[in-house]
Amino acid sequence: MHDDFGRLLARVEHLRDGVLSPQDARVWPREWLASLEALGIVEAAGFADEIVLDGGDHECFAPNLGFEKHPDDPDRLICVHRCMNGCGRVILEPRDFEQWRFSMLGLAEAVRCAIGASGRVVEDAPGRIVLIGTASVAGQVGDVFLGFGLARPDAAGVAASATRLVASDGPALLSVGVKPGDIWSVGKRPMTAVLAEHARLGTEGLDLDLAKVFPASGLVEVKPDAWITVTAAAELLLADVSGIDLNKAKARVSKAAGERRFRTNGKEGRDRRIDRDSFSTWRLAQRERDNDAWERRHS
Repeated sequence: MHDDFGRLLARVEHLRDGVLSPQDARVWPREWLASLEALGIVEAAGFADEIVLDGGDHECFAPNLGFEKHPDDPDRLICVHRCMNGCGRVILEPRDFEQWRFSMLGLAEAVRCAIGASGRVVEDAPGRIVLIGTASVAGQVGDVFLGFGLARPDAAGVAASATRLVASDGPALLSVGVKPGDIWSVGKRPMTAVLAEHARLGTEGLDLDLAKVFPASGLVEVKPDAWITVTAAAELLLADVSGIDLNKAKARVSKAAGERRFRTNGKEGRDRRIDRDSFSTWRLAQRERDNDAWERRHS
């Protein structure tokens, strides 16, 4: 099952329009695809216009001509294909034409549940990078992202356009099925891993041990400075809290620093510096409050 799920994730990186064709779907058992659909990782995408028939020494395409009742079984729908290449009369059913679409957000939600990340799934770069949530790994609190198509020629531009990823303090990124290329800006290189190499589909859902994916050496390849300015902290807060600008974010950070909500160097004004790790914990709480407010507004 582990290898099957890994192969699926590697395969979806190369799907046209993210659609698993009937030919793709035949590789996996139907009950297994049903499990993926229940988790939201794939979703039904209607019927294909044509399928490739298995067997034979030639490639035979069967068009979807619509379905009719079987003459001997009115509860059974069929599509009759009359092959001119030697296959003869072939009776097909709706399930032979079923196809599924890969859901980036659905996979992100399944991963969020598997690792126990807090917060809600948020799309950062449409269809390509998603914020899964915040998780604690090896004693550090950091944002975890899911990336798709990160070996494509446009991946560097996609990564640069992902504002939450760029602003995140020490992010970790799971690439769906391929190892990302050299796409990261200097100083903004998250620790990365290929999800297909670590996740498996269990009886209760997705199984993924984030502590094994990202070892105790930390979430980022280059550890950032331990102390940051109020402005830098405010810029990080902007990625998590809606409805505020930089000045309001700076005022909120300064107020929290004065109330000792996180560790500082004890100085005031321009000389104030904030401990990055304790600030991340406070920032997580602010994100949770903002998420709760969003849920109330939309419930």
